[in-house]
Amino acid sequence: MATRADFSPEQWQALRNAPQLVALATAAAGNSGLFGTLHEGVAMASTIAAVLRGPQPLLHEIFAKEDMQAAQEQIKTSMKAVTDRAALRSYLQTSALDATKAALGALAAKGASADAEAYRALLTDIGDKVANAAKEGGFLGFGGERVSEGERQFLALLKAALAGTAA
Repeated sequence: MATRADFSPEQWQALRNAPQLVALATAAAGNSGLFGTLHEGVAMASTIAAVLRGPQPLLHEIFAKEDMQAAQEQIKTSMKAVTDRAALRSYLQTSALDATKAALGALAAKGASADAEAYRALLTDIGDKVANAAKEGGFLGFGGERVSEGERQFLALLKAALAGTAA
């Protein structure tokens, strides 16, 4: 089992940031509104809680309070230059996919196949739970769809990145 000490600062940054970037990119791919965004945040929080109850020490380290705060600050700082919603959506998706590929590359370089599988499952779970957390395009809770087209497109790109293939 790998630990934080096994990775360079750049590798650790990718491992630590990718889960939050996947959640943000998935949420930004849809148009959930205020209440939907709250549901998406709860979906991410429930995923983190489940991970912290699980058996993977590396994932525990990724979601340590200090690392989560550092990831949030770094992501927030990097987003300051983005000026509009479409650009933000594109930026978050690109950042999430790049971090995912870098993180998986770091895990592969360390020969941490069990950790890599747990990490892939984590990112898949985050994307799925955030996408399914709220309906998109409805009015006052009526109509709409559980997973929007934008979310489906991003999740397909994420799946390809997790499989190591180009989408």
